[in-house]
Amino acid sequence: MALTPLPQGAARLTADFAAPTGPVLHGAAGSLYGLSEDGVPGDELLDALDITTLGVKPDGGAQHPGGDASSVVNALRRNGDGLAFVYLQDLFAKWPYEDAGIDVYHERLCAVVPPMLTPENAGRLVWVPFNEPDWIWYSLKENAPAKYDRFLADWITTVQLLRGLAPGVPIAGPNEAYYHPEFLPHFLRRARDTGTLPEWMTWHELSPRSLAEFRGHYAAYRGLERSLGIAPRRVNIDEYGNNRDLSVPGQLVQWAAMFEEAKVHADMAYWTAAGGYSGAAPQPNLPNGAWWFLKAYSGMTGQTVRVVPPHPNTVDTLQGLASLDAERGTAQILVGGTVEDFTVAATGLDPELWGDRVTATVHRIDWTGYEGASGPPQPIAQVVADPADLEIPVYGPDRMAAYWITLTPGEAAVIGPPPWKGQWDAEAADITSGEITRHGHADDGNAFAASGEHDVCGLNKTDSAVVFQVVVPKAGEYDLAVFYSHMYGRGAEATEPQPAQQVLTVNGAERLLDYPSTMNWGHRSIARVPLTLRAGSNTVELSKSGAIGTANGEVALDKLELTERRGGRVCYDAAFARLHGDGLVFDLYAAEAGYHRIEGADTAILAGPQNQDVLVDLARPVFLHAGINRLRTEAIDGSLLVAPATGPEPIEVDAAEVARAGGSCLVVNDFAHRGHVIGWNGRGATAAIEVDTAEGPHALLISYANDERTDGHEYNVDIVTRHCAVAVNGKEAGRYPMRGTWTWNDFWTYPVIVDLREGRNTIVFANPDGPTAEFERFRIAPINP
Repeated sequence: MALTPLPQGAARLTADFAAPTGPVLHGAAGSLYGLSEDGVPGDELLDALDITTLGVKPDGGAQHPGGDASSVVNALRRNGDGLAFVYLQDLFAKWPYEDAGIDVYHERLCAVVPPMLTPENAGRLVWVPFNEPDWIWYSLKENAPAKYDRFLADWITTVQLLRGLAPGVPIAGPNEAYYHPEFLPHFLRRARDTGTLPEWMTWHELSPRSLAEFRGHYAAYRGLERSLGIAPRRVNIDEYGNNRDLSVPGQLVQWAAMFEEAKVHADMAYWTAAGGYSGAAPQPNLPNGAWWFLKAYSGMTGQTVRVVPPHPNTVDTLQGLASLDAERGTAQILVGGTVEDFTVAATGLDPELWGDRVTATVHRIDWTGYEGASGPPQPIAQVVADPADLEIPVYGPDRMAAYWITLTPGEAAVIGPPPWKGQWDAEAADITSGEITRHGHADDGNAFAASGEHDVCGLNKTDSAVVFQVVVPKAGEYDLAVFYSHMYGRGAEATEPQPAQQVLTVNGAERLLDYPSTMNWGHRSIARVPLTLRAGSNTVELSKSGAIGTANGEVALDKLELTERRGGRVCYDAAFARLHGDGLVFDLYAAEAGYHRIEGADTAILAGPQNQDVLVDLARPVFLHAGINRLRTEAIDGSLLVAPATGPEPIEVDAAEVARAGGSCLVVNDFAHRGHVIGWNGRGATAAIEVDTAEGPHALLISYANDERTDGHEYNVDIVTRHCAVAVNGKEAGRYPMRGTWTWNDFWTYPVIVDLREGRNTIVFANPDGPTAEFERFRIAPINP
């Protein structure tokens, strides 16, 4: 579609494709405790990310229940060349750590380090001997040289010990909580003179001001190296960002732009729960908007090029990064961080590569909260122009969204206008018995993000209500998305953690709207419901009670979104699919589990949630589970087109139909499907189902709840993953992790592929090491009927 150029004074970001700045690093895609163990998150989410570094704890460390180095390395080995930065002090249970003395610490290191030196871990570990020494007992933040001596002495002896225990394993440090210009000259000089310089230089950037200050910090550090005659170290900013940044594409693009420009590695911080990839993986195989941003960033190939934003080194402004892959004949630009209309100027495009026409397609990567699942980036606009004169306007940008712009030679097929979309912040609605609260602004970085920096909370009175007047362009079907939060299901009237409800009234018609629990009162998720609306103005009310009865619990409301419902096919462009040998990998998204028609290739490999490769015939429907499904094909031209299709109904087995043995039991749960779950008493318990099927691979969807956790951290929610061993017809199929679901009354789905025989099959669920998750039901469907 043709776009009108923006006025002369509009913000302008320039990507100069004639000025390469080095191979794409993807350094900013790392995460501290983003993996809690092998399988959490699942490979379907990790495989698409070019993970270069991850932060973990030593095996058996007491700081958190998950994140052991060897378990995480198992996942890393299957998903690229990434390194595990081992926070060795996380062997202690408390934060701030116990000051047990350096001798005790060394004794503990002698116990925990050698067992990690396995062939599987070889070449994957980096030791981080101290974490935030400026914030623990060393008091480095007081900027007094006399305070430095204890730390410097301990650094020297600890590095010497580690190099003796684990020769050749790199060391990272000093790992301060912020860039410390007074301390670093002392540290570098002493480490240089004692032969204890780290192979990796690390510090943290954990303030909104880092978006303005990091480039200065980095330049100052490189200047220190030069002045002291120290060869350049690799740099990992191994904790970055605030709660207001994590999960938000429009914030993450600002961080990634400056880290990629400097060619440093960086790991998103760990503020909440492990295993959620720092707010990008709301459930083991479900992506949100942040994941799609990280996927787009990880999918940039070739060389980065120089990008000039309108206001560099400024917090919360338009920033971006760009890449050129001459071999594939593609270029990509990621931008975001503003609410003002802007233009992206793509300069320096070589006519020998691009010809006389180039197509730029703008995709929007929406913020979907921390826990709201998201489909792929939405194409919203297209520009076809002479490569010497390519300017791409973006109108009405959402500050919380990022914009992924793809460039291909020639004139691509014209895209139609995107589905209409509107949004309304709750704080601007008509509020009864509720409170407006501000969140996630630059002066309060660790508050959670909210649309418009506000939400409406305290909606626990009988007359609590929020009334929206929404205007839509035409009568028809729309998808309503309610952005909300609901801590652990603990509403004002709840006696135990449980989901919540409100009364949803649309133009006078009432229904109940269910809200699954979220991690806390700021962790936004999305409740979705289809609506039929009239053209023009419509009234949408969310209330505590109505004529149909009193709703249970309490939620905080952030905003409403309405999107025109179109259905139809989703296009996955082969030019930007991931390379796999001589073929391609497509990361297909399904909003719900079910059958899909896939066009554009004849056969493919469905990689499966846990890498159970299945050959599928694309002339027939293919069952996709909710979330990301990896499909490997031979190299193709054009695109894959994916659309919902009909297929056989899954076989469903409820908890009450399960054969129980050895201590498993049937437990009443009003929130479970048909009111029961399978509970567990001790080790040795099993649950078994029998199903009659055709021969071949089947999807097994395990619906479960798990609210086991440990206590002791102020801001980290230490959920405990329970495991489930699955055996099919007497043969072990695998042992799978069941990540915490926030409450025992909220149910997530864990997908597995199992091979079944013609006729009767027996599937057994157990955990020899202790209780597993509580199961409400199982669903089974052939992958390729």
